[in-house]
Amino acid sequence: MALVDEVKSRSDIVQVISDYVDLDTSSRQPKALCPFHSERSPSFVIYPESGSWRCFGSCAEGGDVISFMMKKENLSFVEALENLANRAGIKVEERNNEPRKRPVTGLIEANEIASEYFLSRLKAPVGAKTLGYLKDRGIDIETAVRRGLGLAPSGMETLSGHLRTRNVQARTARDAGLITRKDDGSWRDMFTGRLTIEIRDARDRIIGYGARTLDGSEPKYLNTPQTDAFDKSSIMYGLNWAAESIRASNEAVVVEGYMDVIAAHEHGFTNVVASMGTAVTGQQLDALSRHATAGGIGTIILCLDSDTAGEAATMRALEGVTAELSTGRRKGIEVKVARPYGGKDPDEAIRSDPDSWRTSLSAAVPLLDYLIVAKSKLHNLESGQGIADFANGVAPLIYNITNDYDQDRYWSTTAKLASVTEQRLKSIVDKPRSTSRRGSRGGFGNGSRRNGSAKRGNNSQVMDSGRISSDQVSEVLNTTGGDALEEHLLALVLQLDDLREHAIAMPPEFFHQSDNRALFTAWQSSHKLGEISHELGEDLTEKSHRLAEHKLPPSDHARHVEDVTQCVMRLRERHFRQIKKLQTERFKDLEGEEAAELLGQSLIPNENLRKVMTGRV
Repeated sequence: MALVDEVKSRSDIVQVISDYVDLDTSSRQPKALCPFHSERSPSFVIYPESGSWRCFGSCAEGGDVISFMMKKENLSFVEALENLANRAGIKVEERNNEPRKRPVTGLIEANEIASEYFLSRLKAPVGAKTLGYLKDRGIDIETAVRRGLGLAPSGMETLSGHLRTRNVQARTARDAGLITRKDDGSWRDMFTGRLTIEIRDARDRIIGYGARTLDGSEPKYLNTPQTDAFDKSSIMYGLNWAAESIRASNEAVVVEGYMDVIAAHEHGFTNVVASMGTAVTGQQLDALSRHATAGGIGTIILCLDSDTAGEAATMRALEGVTAELSTGRRKGIEVKVARPYGGKDPDEAIRSDPDSWRTSLSAAVPLLDYLIVAKSKLHNLESGQGIADFANGVAPLIYNITNDYDQDRYWSTTAKLASVTEQRLKSIVDKPRSTSRRGSRGGFGNGSRRNGSAKRGNNSQVMDSGRISSDQVSEVLNTTGGDALEEHLLALVLQLDDLREHAIAMPPEFFHQSDNRALFTAWQSSHKLGEISHELGEDLTEKSHRLAEHKLPPSDHARHVEDVTQCVMRLRERHFRQIKKLQTERFKDLEGEEAAELLGQSLIPNENLRKVMTGRV
């Protein structure tokens, strides 16, 4: 039995959910106030027989025990699966040798011991100078303890020696990034003569450290190197403190430095995190988006340091964020850019004038608006070459916009900055390639095909009928034991890159199997399985490979497009029919105001069904 199936079968959904809400179990189907939105009457219902849940209120969410845990705890599919497996007493075996899948408990424990050591050195006489430095930045010893600061001393006393006294093996300390081997074979501390800063993950575990020089030596900051526990590209510093506030406010503020985050939280700006570098990665955007959109439309504000706002590296980083957003897979999120007033860094701005910094956040402008204006200042717009360079620097960003209205607006803005007409502007920019962006990169699954009409040996002939039959679908997927319709759509999009545009906008909730939903969401986020396989876990990775290697019924590109379109339509119809069926059953148990409220809500799936049946979706 696959781990997903075993977790579902051995997890009592009523018991799991009752840990988070007060359930009314007087009826066959327990109900409660929805944990995902505010309401007066209970609209959250559990169906123990099917192991599912559904909210009939404004959020209209639903799923199984895994999807509940993902949403409630803001976990990835793999994290939720592991959480529930541990709860059910299922031993999660490490079945392969991928470095990302090795247990990190020993590394976390080593980091915890290191934290105790660093703090003890900060409090000792050797830490007097460091405490003076912190005091100058408005940080007393209580704040230092609260925010996980410490001292890695230089001299004879070493962390490596302390770890030996605590029976931490050198190999574990090395794997945690705390020590490194010298040329003569001896061990030395990774950090010496530096202020240390704990870096915790969303589960509040110490996974690494930042370390600031105290004597002016370079580099100014060091981080723990890449380890099985620490991946700089996916971690947001301070998210363990900020997650709840971000979800409550639907807004996240991203700064660059550790001290910026600490100053912000100490002054009441509790939704602030740091990217630990100039660039914000796609994985970091995903993490922030999950929290910022928990209660609706969300905003991410990138607050730039005053000394980096015009640097080329920062411009490239902002363009990278724009490219990530242009994929369209992060729904309901807007990214803006803010600059602290007075040319100050966030740390200094917050400590000197918190109200002014708050005002600068309120004045944040949309990311692309900021980029276009910033790029205009890099060129001499009095010369033809300057205008051409500016226009060609901006054009790729505008072409990536999928909304025609916004695209026209940005062409107009760019033309005004360049003091030329839109027609003239468009005539001098390099046109995008005629081939679709969607087919320009390698596919998500192994053996992915770029063209739906690619031949597959004896199956290369195109079928005579206009549509792939349900019998053929069943024959292809009859060994999966899963949801045939969902898995057929996944097989199509995992194998055929040029079908991406026909399915990418489909809401993931149309998948009712949590593993299929998680796989579809992962596919929406990346063209290449290898980029995110560590996030999927072994079960999903194995399933994605299996679906990507299935032989599809013979067809050509046009019919594959029709097949995907039909799959999306059928999943949409099934989704709304199920909601309507559950609503009808629920009517039997309600009366008065609750019944009237549910009747009003039932109009939405009714209308959606009508659109599906009339082809107006």
